[in-house]
Amino acid sequence: MIDSRMLELAGIVSQATTALTLGLLAWSDRRSRGMIWLAAACGLDLMGSSLRPLWLLPGDRASYAAGDCLLVLQFFFVYMGLRWFVLRRRKIALAGPLAVSLAMVLVLAVNPFSTGLALAVARMAAIAIMGRTVMMLVQTRFRALRQAAWGSAGLMSGLMVLMALRVPLDVIGVGRYVELAHVLRAGTLVGMTLLALSFIALFVAETQRRLHDETRKDPLTGLRNRRAMEEIATQELQVARRTGSPLMLLMMDIDHFKKLNDTWGHALGDRALRAIGGVLLTVTGADERVTRMGGEEFAVLLPGCDIEGACRFAERLRATVEGLRLTEKGEVASCTVSIGIGEWEQGDEGWADMLRRADEALYRAKREGRNRVVVGAVETDEELATRRGVVVAREGGLRLRA
Repeated sequence: MIDSRMLELAGIVSQATTALTLGLLAWSDRRSRGMIWLAAACGLDLMGSSLRPLWLLPGDRASYAAGDCLLVLQFFFVYMGLRWFVLRRRKIALAGPLAVSLAMVLVLAVNPFSTGLALAVARMAAIAIMGRTVMMLVQTRFRALRQAAWGSAGLMSGLMVLMALRVPLDVIGVGRYVELAHVLRAGTLVGMTLLALSFIALFVAETQRRLHDETRKDPLTGLRNRRAMEEIATQELQVARRTGSPLMLLMMDIDHFKKLNDTWGHALGDRALRAIGGVLLTVTGADERVTRMGGEEFAVLLPGCDIEGACRFAERLRATVEGLRLTEKGEVASCTVSIGIGEWEQGDEGWADMLRRADEALYRAKREGRNRVVVGAVETDEELATRRGVVVAREGGLRLRA
């Protein structure tokens, strides 16, 4: 036979330990705002258990009502915390908070007539919130978090089943089903503990994901760095080999960047780099394929794009940068870029061949006067050799060259 008081005491100890652990994690990493919600949810769970009296002892209706309301609020906090991890959306529709508020009002309205029915209403509201949370978890858009998110979804689904089984007992009373109630309570405690551990696993996965991204991001412009480009280019090359679709690489260099720094200072040079990075993101609309390779050199990967499309894109990019104006000490500064285009060819062993073609085209653009777009020559395939230097984009548009 299960001792109800010992079960309640074990539950309170487990909840206190969980709340403390999650609280310390939230305090150690303030950037993980979702962990603050989850720690607060565990704190509400502890408060709710403390407000409800021990089994078989007479209880105060106000304490019961407060505990039931905290149960609803607790799982809403869990939803908000997990929402931060898997969706990263700050705004939330009013429907959620309104539904939680209505559920708590209903609990308070029913409680004077039947504490058991009020608890049943609170559990059903919590089940509804948990169901919405499970749907959100299984649709997470972050690949690095999927395993942990799906684990949390599985545990929460099990908790929903246990909580649903407890609803009839809340309505009809425990009576001769005391042992069943204790078993369900014990299962709920174990499930909540495992769910809290899944929150920790989600926190660890998020930390690893953030470190992975930070090591692949340029701190000045916020663009991907060369290491990230190598990984993305390798993936796109595999797709191109499998599907036969074209793949282009743009290498872009700011013209006379050292002179810009020497004339206007490094602060303006940094602003120019950030501004051009913003132009790249705006024109491409895809930050994962835009890279700052180092210094004043940028790269853009264009999967599924042919030479003509790449030239139009590059010319648009060149003209947009040429139109940028930066102010410094009341004076206006501007800059231009040279762009080289490299095409992936069947038979290339890796992205280095495409990079070499783009680099050669970029150097040729600089030798021919800068502020222009040049397509790299194809040298390895006899059938494509006639396209050597096929397109050159000058300062006013494109022209053919034999």
